[in-house]
Amino acid sequence: MAAYEDNPFADPTDVNPFEDPSVTEATGGAAKGIEDFNPFAEGDPSDSATTTSVRDTKPEPPPPVVKPTPPEPIPEPPPYSFDDQYPGDSVPITQHDELEKRTTKDAESQQQLQQPIIADRTNNFPPLPGFCPCKPCFYHNISVDIPPNNKAKVKMMWLLFWMLVAVWSLNTIGALAALIALNGDNDTGESFGLSLLFLVLFVPCAFICWYWPIYKAFRSDSSMWFMFFFFVFFLQIVSFIVNAIGIQGSGSMGFIFSLQVIGKNKPVGVMCIFVAAIWIVCTILSIVFFIRIHRYYRSSGLTYEQAQKEFANTRAARQAGQAAGQVAGQA
Repeated sequence: MAAYEDNPFADPTDVNPFEDPSVTEATGGAAKGIEDFNPFAEGDPSDSATTTSVRDTKPEPPPPVVKPTPPEPIPEPPPYSFDDQYPGDSVPITQHDELEKRTTKDAESQQQLQQPIIADRTNNFPPLPGFCPCKPCFYHNISVDIPPNNKAKVKMMWLLFWMLVAVWSLNTIGALAALIALNGDNDTGESFGLSLLFLVLFVPCAFICWYWPIYKAFRSDSSMWFMFFFFVFFLQIVSFIVNAIGIQGSGSMGFIFSLQVIGKNKPVGVMCIFVAAIWIVCTILSIVFFIRIHRYYRSSGLTYEQAQKEFANTRAARQAGQAAGQVAGQA
């Protein structure tokens, strides 16, 4: 049986190369190194003792958080006083009193400056002397009542009003000179009477009928007063044109009247021509101012419907006041 168990073809001298002691020792060390290899450990992976010590090491706990103590509040310094800077009697009392008096005087001056703007709204136009029994009827102050962006327009109309006063005065003086120079010829007497009447009548009417409405329109931004001004001031421009023409017997020293007078008395005729030229200047300025104010009215968003509403509200308030007055009178 032993003969059958042997390999007849085997080489009696055949030796297994893997059974060599040097090979067996090399392969055994490599397998042992692979089994002990830890990819997550630091250092040499073949060192099993180091790997075991890393696995058994526990993380140290974090250090305790220490909260910073809040800083102590810094006490506020005591309020400054005059005695702290100059303790005792080192400063004379007169200097301290002088500073107090100066402070009091400055405060009083500021109050005096503020009082006229806030409280003093007494009527100041027309400026009449104190002995006159009549008193001013209107409070007129452009710097207080009119907004800054409209002050220039109101001042412009204010200068035009005084220009109208000047030209009516010169017109009356020219009519009087013509009456004296021509001895009453060419209806100079009638012209002088009408010019004096127009001076007395038209100057107050100009203030009340077109200057005061435009003043109130810019003061309160009222569409109703703007419409009233446009209507009356248009009639005023027409009257300027008529006065510049100077129809005989109309009371105005215009160009027609001046040409009739200059042939008989040149100095008086030249004076009348000068008055007629001022009427032309007033007409041109009035047309320019009318156009500028009308442009402002259109650009400000005011309408004719707003003027109607304001007129209706004003009329209703006036009727309510009259009714209350009647009830109070009956009681």
